Amino acid sequence: MTNKFLKIFSLSALVLSTCFTSCDKDKEDKSTPEIVYAKKVFILNEGKMGANNSTLDVYYPDGEKPYQTKVYAAQNGEGIGDTGQDLVSYGGKLYMSVFGSNYLAKLDSTGKVIEKHLFTAEEGQPRFLAVKDGFVYVSLYSGKVAKFDTTSIAQAKGLVEVGPHPEKICIEGNSLYAAIAGDYNVKYDNRIAVVDLSNFSLKEHIEVAEDPTDILAVNNTLYVLHYNTTTWAQEILELNLQTKKYTLLAAGSKFTSDGKDFYYINSTSADWVNYTSEFYKKGSSEAFLDFTSAPEIKNSAIYLFYIDPTNGDFYIGATDYNTPGTVYRFDKAGKFITKFSTSGTNPNKAVVFEN
Repeated sequence: MTNKFLKIFSLSALVLSTCFTSCDKDKEDKSTPEIVYAKKVFILNEGKMGANNSTLDVYYPDGEKPYQTKVYAAQNGEGIGDTGQDLVSYGGKLYMSVFGSNYLAKLDSTGKVIEKHLFTAEEGQPRFLAVKDGFVYVSLYSGKVAKFDTTSIAQAKGLVEVGPHPEKICIEGNSLYAAIAGDYNVKYDNRIAVVDLSNFSLKEHIEVAEDPTDILAVNNTLYVLHYNTTTWAQEILELNLQTKKYTLLAAGSKFTSDGKDFYYINSTSADWVNYTSEFYKKGSSEAFLDFTSAPEIKNSAIYLFYIDPTNGDFYIGATDYNTPGTVYRFDKAGKFITKFSTSGTNPNKAVVFEN
């Protein structure tokens, strides 16, 4: 969760059919070949803070297998723990940060733990992840960003001070950007930290509006989600990374991009029960999704907004903050494909995994 208000393929199965022959050529291995599913979408369900109920599911978009629930628990004999915060796929592995239970996990393609790093009090609790060039980076509530070599996450390879309570991080070129939200019990911050990845040091801070929490870099523009600390409405800013000037784009609560177009949602409620969600594509006045087959989504609280980078499909996760969530899938043209229930509350991240 965020730090306020509990803040908040067509691919066939690949069959490994290599026949291993013993020295005795009359003998042959008759074992059933392993089926490797070429594409999966992992769904991380954050759960409720303090409830110790985060879960990890797998959806097969090409229909080779039914939806699998709680795969982390099935593979590891124990649950994820408290507040599954973020999930990324890199180099044939998954990396997952768990805020409440205070660890970073490296998982294989089945959700089985390969390695864990339990953060110390000095390092701080983990928030969000970014990956590049063999390293995974983690924002920490201690005011730091940690760097881990993906060959082993046993120990951090470096820590850099960026500012109080960094939230989302992203990478553009050779720079890592971190949204510095600040300690809302003391003082909100209004900066984006810029870390030079060549020497993993703080390069500068760029001032934006107060309480930035989410960021996304697209074509030399940094989109910044922040809370207006006067109205408590969420707003999206456009920060030009060359001029370092920002402008207000629109009211909004979630955003995503396919690397070309920018999409955003404004999901609002006056009572935290009844919601109105509006969907936008930047630069267009036309609806980009057809809700004819799923009209209820426009009156749902949206917690997940993701584009499959391989085919442009949209995944949208709805929540009521108390019961298992619902994920909707639309194709690139905006046509509804399907919806499915998740195994946990607050589906917050979808990640495509390809073998």
